[in-house]
Amino acid sequence: MEEKKEQVSSSLFPILLLGITTILIFQIFQYDHQKNVQQIQQQENPTNTTIISTSQIDFSFENKNNTEKQFTIETEKYVIILNTLGGKIDKIYLKSSPKINIPSIVFENSSDPIEKRYKALEITRNKGMDFQLHLYKKQISEPTLSQAIFEYNIYENDSIITVKFSKEILIRNHSLILYKIYRFLKKENFIHQITILQNNQEIDFELNGDLFFKTFSAIGPEPEDIENSRILASYGRFYNYDNSLKTIPSFGTNESLFSCNGSQRGIYTIYSDKENSLKYLGVFSRYFIIYSQFLESKNDLHLPDGIVLLNHPPYDGSGSFTATFLNFKLAKKENKELDTIKYFSLETIENLRGYVGYLTEDKKRNDALIIDQIVYLGLKSDEEHNIIDFDIFQQEFGITKLDSSIRDVIYTSSFLALFSKLRDWIVILMRFINAYIHNYGFTIIIIALLFKFLTYPLNQIQAKTMKKLHNLKPEIDRINEKYQDPTERQKRILDLYKKHKINPAMGCFPILIQIPIFIALYSAFSDAIELWKSPFIFWMKDLSQPDTVYVIKDLIFIKNFHINILPLLMVGSQLLQQKLTMVSSDPQQKFLMYFMPILMIFFFWGMPSGVTLYWTVQNLISILWQIIVEKFSKSET
Repeated sequence: MEEKKEQVSSSLFPILLLGITTILIFQIFQYDHQKNVQQIQQQENPTNTTIISTSQIDFSFENKNNTEKQFTIETEKYVIILNTLGGKIDKIYLKSSPKINIPSIVFENSSDPIEKRYKALEITRNKGMDFQLHLYKKQISEPTLSQAIFEYNIYENDSIITVKFSKEILIRNHSLILYKIYRFLKKENFIHQITILQNNQEIDFELNGDLFFKTFSAIGPEPEDIENSRILASYGRFYNYDNSLKTIPSFGTNESLFSCNGSQRGIYTIYSDKENSLKYLGVFSRYFIIYSQFLESKNDLHLPDGIVLLNHPPYDGSGSFTATFLNFKLAKKENKELDTIKYFSLETIENLRGYVGYLTEDKKRNDALIIDQIVYLGLKSDEEHNIIDFDIFQQEFGITKLDSSIRDVIYTSSFLALFSKLRDWIVILMRFINAYIHNYGFTIIIIALLFKFLTYPLNQIQAKTMKKLHNLKPEIDRINEKYQDPTERQKRILDLYKKHKINPAMGCFPILIQIPIFIALYSAFSDAIELWKSPFIFWMKDLSQPDTVYVIKDLIFIKNFHINILPLLMVGSQLLQQKLTMVSSDPQQKFLMYFMPILMIFFFWGMPSGVTLYWTVQNLISILWQIIVEKFSKSET
């Protein structure tokens, strides 16, 4: 027996060493990766300033009034600040609500008076939404037209607030009229944005080049720890080009840390080989998502032909991408006036008639580019990414359902999207419990206890199977000592199971059934905004972040090594659980049983502490349960 204990303990040392080495290597790679990204950004834009083309072939305009004007619009979902400078949205604040439970500490610590007043979070990182035309890729961060001062009008009824900006612009002395129209549906998380560029002369206009269209930059808040690759991976961009969804996780690079292809070379990546094929584009962060879906048109002139990606955008998301209209040209101005007022008359909206028809008819024109898009910005959940008033929505956009492929971005992947309903129900349950407890750490503990209670029958099956296997341990040990041939040894053990009517798979079956719930719980605790900045107790100040207690500034090759407590407690509890349930005396099986918990340090080291807390509590409950089962089994004998 002494020799066996020494053998097991000696095998644990290399496992422990491997686990520690893995963490060190991971943090080294992580640091080097972030350092390389920052170097690339400095090389491409060393002064962190926007480069604007000084070419004469550019938009020109006259600002009759050199003073910009900001004004505020409020809906049930948002507080929006618009600006005549650029005819753009300066900021969008998402209101906190029972369904969008933004922690109160966010507003208490905010220096923004609007956030404090409306209990609303600014989610465009103070960069707003441009919906701006430009002529050069280098203007992807700051188009020239962002300096133009637009005229504006506001129309409002019970359902919609409409803001129309207009401006006459010139290209090589050719007159064009630019309209930027925003229609805010008061009850929805969707905005209708229409950009129109109309030929203002009775001669054809040909750009002799491509026209670009910048939508927006990023959705916030910014990542709080750019050294944590797990959290950083929940930030990125996506687009649907040629009916194929592409997702680029993480700002700062177009490739993941362990990509086989290496990072993208050059400043831009361009997709423009399939005309009229850009279906939608967007940005996602850990809690929020924003996208523009370009609505169909009978005239290919009005659909984007491609997309230009900035390969290494900064972490604030500025200049992420821009849509492309290839070889842009317009026919001469038609005799029939393009009357934009008809879109917004109160009579048309109140009677719910004519709007889609008007817009569809105008999209047949060749003298005006009409970019018609539905814009969603809000929480990453089916609960929010949903149509509230179908009549208004259909009248406004001409569609009755949303693109289902976007759910793959909302829930990170199509695999996690399979468990989305269960994940959303867990978040709802979390909100409900926290309304009485007011501490999401204790809420997670209660959910762990509740989950154990609900799975009690399955755990009973597993416990009984493990008890029978434990009772057979002396006989299994004798077989392992007597038979050296692995095949013969396995055959004898299976015969023993058959004799005592034991199915070892029944010990694993309950775990397999619970896997979907584990996945949904992981998804909920990883990206639920409720846990953002939510403290638990002692050193756990933010359940959305790892529970770092100390950072070693320089450890060998690592610049910042984070010391996290919960992953160590979790692995310790996992090892204790394995020891209590250990049946086999086979050294190889013991090696695997101890190896898996040690390996989990690698996966949980950078995890949000809410996820690690749940897993640790689950382990402790299982240990307690096993001790109780053992105690009762001994009393029965």
